[in-house]
Amino acid sequence: MTSLPNLILMFAVCGALFTWFTYRAGKVNNLLWSFLQHFTGVWFVFSGLVKAVDPIGTAYKMEDYFVAFQDTFAGLNNVFSGLAPLFPWLAKSSTGFSITMVVFEIVLGIMLITGFARKFTAWLFFLIVFFFTVLTGFTFLTGFVPTDANFFDFAKWGPYIKTQMRVTDCGCFGDFIKLDPRISFYKDLFLMVPALMFLFRSKWLHQIFTAQTRQIIVGVSTLATILFCFQNTYWNLPVVDFRPFAVGNNIRERKALEEEARGNIEIIGWVFENPTTGEVVKEMEPDYKTAASKHPKEQGWKVKEQVKTEPFIEKDGKRVIITESKVSDFAVEDAENGEVTEDILNEKGYSMMIVAYKLYGAMETTTVGYVDSVYTTDTVRINPDSVVVTRRASGAETKTREVSVFNPEDAYAEMYVNQINPLADAAAKAGWKVYAITTYGDSEAADGFKKAINATYPFYRADDKLLKTIIRANPGVVVLKDGQVLGMYHHKHLPTFEEIKL
Repeated sequence: MTSLPNLILMFAVCGALFTWFTYRAGKVNNLLWSFLQHFTGVWFVFSGLVKAVDPIGTAYKMEDYFVAFQDTFAGLNNVFSGLAPLFPWLAKSSTGFSITMVVFEIVLGIMLITGFARKFTAWLFFLIVFFFTVLTGFTFLTGFVPTDANFFDFAKWGPYIKTQMRVTDCGCFGDFIKLDPRISFYKDLFLMVPALMFLFRSKWLHQIFTAQTRQIIVGVSTLATILFCFQNTYWNLPVVDFRPFAVGNNIRERKALEEEARGNIEIIGWVFENPTTGEVVKEMEPDYKTAASKHPKEQGWKVKEQVKTEPFIEKDGKRVIITESKVSDFAVEDAENGEVTEDILNEKGYSMMIVAYKLYGAMETTTVGYVDSVYTTDTVRINPDSVVVTRRASGAETKTREVSVFNPEDAYAEMYVNQINPLADAAAKAGWKVYAITTYGDSEAADGFKKAINATYPFYRADDKLLKTIIRANPGVVVLKDGQVLGMYHHKHLPTFEEIKL
């Protein structure tokens, strides 16, 4: 199993080998500096590459940070609250921001290895490590901040509680490996050491190849990395898929496993709060009565949080930690019939899921005409003391009313009509279950969109983050059989049903 210590060992071995070759070539100015150059350079290239295979995933992670920063600065009562509107704007450009960061990280690693523009590279390395340290530090430190407090309300900080963190994962290595935020922060503090060393002794950095060759290497690697990122975002699906919905994974079995593990979670402690004094205490005692006896209600104490174990299962007499993934959040609804998750997961045979985490278009108000009946009222006297009032239709008239309709973008609608629908119809004729899933936010537009594209399959709804995790395309097609993912297809590379049929 890949872990951060294993990765660091791999980086160190590569750094040592590169340093030996550099030494043999007579390019070493300082042996330690050369090793650290190669070590950190390999680290940055690898870290960038595992994100370059899926820049959209990094973009989603940046959106989480932007939301957290927006909430934090908006809650301030000083001049810095004016920074809050900046983050929604950054969120709209998150994909471009992600690609820029990934390219910068990879190219900077190559600049370190080759010794390109030593002082300039040293400053860039220091600044990006400082930037990463701020991000991971914010992630980790929010674990000390109660959910109802602002990050800068230092007086309200309490004991570290993992569930309080505003962002649960820094995304340092994309979906390749998830690091605990505390470890991520310590990792970046560790990288600050060579960053400062390079900054103050940049002349000790080695330089291999000629200046012109180094320029060519940096230029070509920049262009190649940009094209590679575009390939994995705008042009096709990620070339390598580290997500829990990757081809070959069984969603049904994984969800059942994670539910079993969640059911085994144990309470191992309690967090007590005294609203009068503002004191917060963590008591690592699983028995509530024992823990509460130390912090009685009579003295103003109350339970704030439970401290729990990670989800786990028992296997071969050992406790195995099961990391929760987005599969745990796999929940799909039908607007009319409610929950359909189990029906989808337990579907026998083949099924086709059309994922659309954003229906491009707009709700518009339009005037429609309709025919309304005109009635005449007749009064019939039954006797001197009573009458009967009756209504009879005497004609019809045309009236108008305003209604909201969804008007899809032409190109987006044509994509469904010309590509998605024929594929879906062929699958349905072959006996496959075919359905589309869009977000809760687009559920109002789904009916209008379905009519506009003449779709014969139902439209369900789910959380937008879930759909973005399933497939990095909008729309994208997922083929399943008995809960197992057999294939994923970007809308720009849709096969015919004969090609997709397995």
